[in-house]
Amino acid sequence: MSYSESSAALSGQESLDIRSYVRPIWRGKWIILVVMVLAAAGTYAIAARQHKEYVATTAVYVTVPDPAAVVGTSIVPTPPTAQQMLDVATLFTAQPITNSVYHRLGMRIGTAGSVNVVPASSVTTTSFLDVTATSPTPALAARLANTYVTVFLASQRAAAAAAANADVAAAQASLNALPNIPVNTAERQTLLLEISQYRTIARNPDAGAQQIGRALPPTGPSSPRPIRDAVFGAIIGLLLGLAIAYARELLDRRISSVAQLESSYAHPVLAVLPHLRDPLPLTGGRAASPPRVVEAMRSLRVNLRLTSGAEPPRTVLVTSAWPNEGKSTVARNLALAYASAGERTLLLDADLRRSRVPHFLGLEAEFGLTHVLQEAVAFKRAPVPIHTVDGGGVTRSTGNGYAGRTAATDARSDVLDVLVHGEPVDNPVVLLSSNAMKALLATARTHYDVVVIDTAPVLAVTDTVPLLGMVDAVVLVARLGLTTRDDAARLLSTIGRVPEVHVAGVVANDVRDALLGYGGYGRQYAGYGGRYAPDARPRRATRKIGG
Repeated sequence: MSYSESSAALSGQESLDIRSYVRPIWRGKWIILVVMVLAAAGTYAIAARQHKEYVATTAVYVTVPDPAAVVGTSIVPTPPTAQQMLDVATLFTAQPITNSVYHRLGMRIGTAGSVNVVPASSVTTTSFLDVTATSPTPALAARLANTYVTVFLASQRAAAAAAANADVAAAQASLNALPNIPVNTAERQTLLLEISQYRTIARNPDAGAQQIGRALPPTGPSSPRPIRDAVFGAIIGLLLGLAIAYARELLDRRISSVAQLESSYAHPVLAVLPHLRDPLPLTGGRAASPPRVVEAMRSLRVNLRLTSGAEPPRTVLVTSAWPNEGKSTVARNLALAYASAGERTLLLDADLRRSRVPHFLGLEAEFGLTHVLQEAVAFKRAPVPIHTVDGGGVTRSTGNGYAGRTAATDARSDVLDVLVHGEPVDNPVVLLSSNAMKALLATARTHYDVVVIDTAPVLAVTDTVPLLGMVDAVVLVARLGLTTRDDAARLLSTIGRVPEVHVAGVVANDVRDALLGYGGYGRQYAGYGGRYAPDARPRRATRKIGG
């Protein structure tokens, strides 16, 4: 499988990685937490300020929907239908019933609370009604429910008694109209019996329903329930926080994964540098590279050979889109990796705006690149030799320039020469695009196996553009969580306008483990002392080390 095919397969696997879905949650964990806490606290505060409500419930068993309809008949009552139960429930809260209830309570209508009457089951036919009263106090809730039941049953009995009295009057009228003769004796006896029965019903009318257990005062309020409401508020806040986190991820243009980096730059990722709290520690005043960085640089060196065909690159330019992406760190450690591998290496500091190489290596040099380009000193006297040590650290060598090395020094395979930036100049791009710069690179190729060049960010100033076509390979550095897809597009567009430029690939810097986010890095251009072009956009300060 080719490199490009392997890269595509890797990108496809990363795109399906569940971490890409969980990462927005981790990156937005504080937003999610804050939204949850605010939603829960707000819901609790609102609920706690509401008036308390108490609910009391009782049940009514209905045997005859309208007992007055069966008074004086021989029809055996049948269980009420679902529609009849709904009609009875509606009758329960009719205005006449409500007026009677509040008359008994001695209160204005509506001041005691509310009552809801529904069949006990809305799915199957039932003969039970649930009477639920909601009031501001427990006692009033129970009293309201019981009073509604009492008044309703009383109205049902009154209707049955009225029907029985009407039947008595009708039977009495029929009896009075029937002559008292022997032939009418049997009929008169029947009417007398009916009158007696109707009078019995009138004296003891049946309501056609009965209350099953009186409503009792509730032990606690039904609402508000601040704790329960706060839990629901927290759940809603969680959902809202998740929505905000994923919306931020969709709108965030920053590159946050190696797969996104490779896709945005349209070039292979040559090395992945881990996140380190201090990627450039100083030990005894001298620079030393962490082992994890050393291994990553060795991988970068190998991949540069693999991506350059049969002839390995002799001049390697390291740059980035904007400052603080780690280009100087990569250039410094890559040069150390080449030197440790036994190759004669020159680290050339061509960032004439804000040089970091001397600081990273703990060097002080008398001459630099600008001195050589302005012919103030010969190139062979300018480089400062240093010796690499185990772990990627460096120690200062004696003497300046490759011309002053002894035979013993030349025999060593771990010597790194460093040509620092030199004196500041007003227009660096003129020097870097001059024939003197081309001649310097040509001379360096004859004395060194590899020349690693640290340059200024491409999108911040134009200093680096002339150098892009002078080197064998260009390495782009991007810090995850800082570089945006728009930055990558502008960088590629700028580089694409330079003829004969060879971009070897990209270094993914500051890759964090697992689900950690990549935010929090600022973009500070003011540190270049105003020497960059005025169109360089301002960015927030960063604590990260790296050019």
